[in-house]
Amino acid sequence: MRYNRFLGNILASALEQKAESDKYDILLNNLFKAERLGKRDRIWVSDRFFFYLRHKLFFDEISENTEVLTKNIAMVFEDEPDEILAEKIEILKKNGTYGKFFDESFPKFLVNEIKDLNKPEVFSWFNAKAKTHLRTNLVRISRDELSERLANEGFANSPAPLSPAGIIIEPTNRSLKNSELFEKGFFEFQDESSQLASLLVNKNTKTLLEPCAGGGGKSLSIASFFKKIEITASDSRTHLFKEIKERAARAGAKIKTSPLDTINTQFDTVFIDSPCSGSGVIRRNPGDRWKINEKMLSDLNELQRELIQKFSEKVRIGGELIYVTCSFLECENEEIIKDFLNKNNDFSLVPAKERLLENLVNEELLSEITDGDFLKIRPMHERDLMFGAVLIRRR
Repeated sequence: MRYNRFLGNILASALEQKAESDKYDILLNNLFKAERLGKRDRIWVSDRFFFYLRHKLFFDEISENTEVLTKNIAMVFEDEPDEILAEKIEILKKNGTYGKFFDESFPKFLVNEIKDLNKPEVFSWFNAKAKTHLRTNLVRISRDELSERLANEGFANSPAPLSPAGIIIEPTNRSLKNSELFEKGFFEFQDESSQLASLLVNKNTKTLLEPCAGGGGKSLSIASFFKKIEITASDSRTHLFKEIKERAARAGAKIKTSPLDTINTQFDTVFIDSPCSGSGVIRRNPGDRWKINEKMLSDLNELQRELIQKFSEKVRIGGELIYVTCSFLECENEEIIKDFLNKNNDFSLVPAKERLLENLVNEELLSEITDGDFLKIRPMHERDLMFGAVLIRRR
């Protein structure tokens, strides 16, 4: 294998700096600009950087120093190991630890949680690179028309299996953010799972509050699916309101923004897109697996219990509280809902399956995304893992 020492040194620099940053895309872009790398070289470094994050335990085990590390990453990525590397791999396979280091390259407690999913090849699924998903902005264009126009621009695509607005883009090195279709607000980047979470909303809702709106992704999705709902987006980080307004203007969506302390009314629906570990999206963000730990989860669980209790008070009688996370961990999902219902007997569950059927999700595929009363998206499919619960306030 021909090894590009120049790019290998940039890769080494990125790996050395990763401990100082939790925004890996920004880290890489800063390096690329400093080194004035072209598109092909950027892809070379980026692909191998994230490949390392997916198999960190393996590469750290077989690499004595940074120079050896970057060469090993390149050789394994291209499946062209030299004699020394091949021997190291063979030793790990003979002593039965290869899978532990290469496939199960996660914190130990997360390994146990993944094993509990009881799916064949689940670690390989978690380590695979996720495809790009789009949500058609149904306010501006139909999915079929958008799909055709994307194809005409050279972006091969297919409809998502469940979301009526979802489109899956086949791997490409071209950037969709530069597409005129994006600039005109015809689509947003959003995984099918997030789109399905938006379809937990009752179509008869007239007013909706999203109190943890972030950049407004869920509010935009809800506005696209349910055009008559009056949506209020809020967040403790009020500086994000500017982004929400800009995205809403591009999409042609009417979304009101209000600071949390100024909201004094109750709503038909309160949609909590809760802060969480992000364990369900580590295929897209492979480095995040190394940030998830027991202390982080304990702090998040406390916050999640606080948020669902606080914002349940904003639900009118007969209205609904929707709680979603991009996590597959029960401590952030079922346990939070169980604890809330034990303390609030005026709320009860609405089966997610019933709501999704009301909103025209394909019944034949519901088993892939529901579990009992909950939206619970399973691995092994081309979508992120998410959880969702719908609670109705009876009195």
